[in-house]
Amino acid sequence: MKNTNKPRIKKIPSGGGIEQNQRLKAYYEGASTGPRMNNKGLRSSGPNSDAEQSLTKLRSRSRHAITNHPLGVTAANAYVDNLIGNGIIAKWEDPELQRLWDIWQTECDADGNVNFPGMEALVARVEFSDGEALVRRRWRRPSDGLSVPLQIEIFESDHLPVNLTDIAKGIRLGIQKNTIGQRTHYHVYKHHPSDLPSGLSVNETYPIPASDIIHYFQVLRPKQDRGIPHLSTILLRIYEIDEMQDATLVKQKTAQLFAWIIKKRQQEWDPVVDGETGNNNGDIDYDEIVNGEAIKKIKPASVNYLDDDEDISFSSPDGIGPNYVEWIKTELRSVAKAIGLTYEMLTGDLTDVNYSSIRAGLVEFRRRMERLQYHLMIFKFCHPVAKWFLEAVWMHRLVALPEYETNPHQYLPKWQTPRWDWVDPLKDVMADILEVRAGFDSRANKNAERGLDSEDITKQLIIEQGVKTAEELVLDTNPGKVNKAGTDQGGMQVLSASE
Repeated sequence: MKNTNKPRIKKIPSGGGIEQNQRLKAYYEGASTGPRMNNKGLRSSGPNSDAEQSLTKLRSRSRHAITNHPLGVTAANAYVDNLIGNGIIAKWEDPELQRLWDIWQTECDADGNVNFPGMEALVARVEFSDGEALVRRRWRRPSDGLSVPLQIEIFESDHLPVNLTDIAKGIRLGIQKNTIGQRTHYHVYKHHPSDLPSGLSVNETYPIPASDIIHYFQVLRPKQDRGIPHLSTILLRIYEIDEMQDATLVKQKTAQLFAWIIKKRQQEWDPVVDGETGNNNGDIDYDEIVNGEAIKKIKPASVNYLDDDEDISFSSPDGIGPNYVEWIKTELRSVAKAIGLTYEMLTGDLTDVNYSSIRAGLVEFRRRMERLQYHLMIFKFCHPVAKWFLEAVWMHRLVALPEYETNPHQYLPKWQTPRWDWVDPLKDVMADILEVRAGFDSRANKNAERGLDSEDITKQLIIEQGVKTAEELVLDTNPGKVNKAGTDQGGMQVLSASE
């Protein structure tokens, strides 16, 4: 008889290591396939395949959230207001170019609705909502009466079809590229696909040279060809918060209702006695009770008497729970962080902030805005439009531009971003004065941070102080003339003029 109590021998690989059939655990917990991480992020996708599948739905839902949800419209407004403000201003070295630009920026919109700063705001808003915007160069005739025969046109990315792909021609997502990956043409619809003129059923695409198109979007992955709406990562939560708020509102309204329920012991009663309507106590008409009229006659603030065999109870639905406020604040903080705003900007709620906390939040937010101003808005919209403008000026010989053909970049402007308003201006001004006096920064840079032109301010100060040159100006920021107490080096009190 075989011995069934022999110890089980494990099979060990000849080289040592892990026994056979033993389940391996991932070295990184994020790569595990256990219950906590099962089916999470296991599908790998390229930078453009997801756009082909999801961009149309994301764009539509993002617009819907911005149009119908307070969080969406507040986020869009805060993004545009802080990114653009009153406009990112071009400062041209050549005074004639500056004069022409100042005139042309009021004529630049092909639709005639906004000026150039307004176009900056519109492009930023469309990019926030849709993930991308298209800007087209429109040449005009000299006879059209414009200061520069050029206009620009903004249209939504719906004009650029997501499903237009022709590998043989190098077309994907409506964008055509050459063999080395350079964009050559954009194949766009003549009309907005969701806004066709009456009677038009066919909306064909036609190619526009890439040199006449600015495709404005934020690149998040290498080789990415289309932009993704800013609300994409938070759309589901926004809709769920909206539904929760609606449900809570209905629940609270229900809790305020004053409902009466009258219970009456069932009796055998013939309502018709000798051809007349019977009444057992002279107070309640049983025909009305059958028809549901008796309860309807109870009115607010009325006193109603019950018989001995009647009873009454009140409905008491639950109101808003004590944890609702903390829950909604936590959710809104997550939404604000995902969008790139502060909680206070998104909600307008300043109850839990102090000077230090709100300033710390604004510092991080403004770093993000400055990155988008210089790396996105200026680089991908303002700078290309300035090049179009300069090319039109040169082609029509509106300003003498020597050596333009060999070095056109020398004529391009510098861009001045709008100023930031701080929580405590006095402390910020004093800090700026100390930095300039110590040589850590210049007065020109500090003026630029405020969205001001240092040369214009210097000219005004020359007039105000009654001097002839900038070297004669006496300012608090100049340690060679003024000490920290605001007096000149000879001890005489001077006028404070930190700007």
